[in-house]
Amino acid sequence: MARRLTLVAGSGALAPLAAAAARRHGDALQVIDLVGRGDLAGDRVEQLTLSQSPALLDAVKSFRTSHVLLAGAVHLTDADREALVRAFGLAGKMAGSLGDVGLAGMILLFGRLNRIKIIGIHEVMPDLLAPEGHIAGPPPTAAQSAAAKPALNAARTIGSIDLGQSIVLSGTRPVAAEDAEGTDALLRRTAVLRDQGLAGNSGQPLILAKARKPKQPSFVDLPAIGPHTVANAAAAGISLIVVETKASLLLERSAIEAEAAARGVTILGATHG
Repeated sequence: MARRLTLVAGSGALAPLAAAAARRHGDALQVIDLVGRGDLAGDRVEQLTLSQSPALLDAVKSFRTSHVLLAGAVHLTDADREALVRAFGLAGKMAGSLGDVGLAGMILLFGRLNRIKIIGIHEVMPDLLAPEGHIAGPPPTAAQSAAAKPALNAARTIGSIDLGQSIVLSGTRPVAAEDAEGTDALLRRTAVLRDQGLAGNSGQPLILAKARKPKQPSFVDLPAIGPHTVANAAAAGISLIVVETKASLLLERSAIEAEAAARGVTILGATHG
């Protein structure tokens, strides 16, 4: 059944994939371009920023939206977060916090109050979800396979305080965690730590693990990797990337596989617990 879908688009490769999937589904499509990318077509296209939150919500309502899909990266300042909470009215007052999990709950409540279903990219493109086991790169060693679940649990631990979704471990020792700057900044810091002899020494492999935050709804900001993640991880000396099965996205799968093979980075899908 066709939907009236509003795609709230940030930067990166995910938003074009979402728009194409909506077209294949036969949806009426409204695009709200938050970052001025200008490359997405729809039945209606709005160029709005988060500082224009009231206009953004008006656009969702005036399109008679039945479904909302958020796709792509958006960097939120504290001022942006505060503006969103004000614009969402009652749902904003119920947010509980200005963190990512609090804002996600606010969006979900707004949808319920307005009879709009908030969906995730995995609901329109389930093939993006990471499978269990070996995904790309060299086959895992026994030690790598054993390290996967503890690394994923460590990523979920930092997610439990709504800090980030990614962590780097030197063997079993956490050495750096993702914060508001994102994964690329985490990998740059890891490279500095390695160069200073503070990580990845004494034969201990460096591991990047990415997992969904324990209280995070699945419709927004699922952890993702793409070929650039693999390249940046390899440059930081990381030999193993672990992603959460069925809760992480693989963007440009064939390019991920090629990059992992060329750089000798093993990628595994694992479950926590």
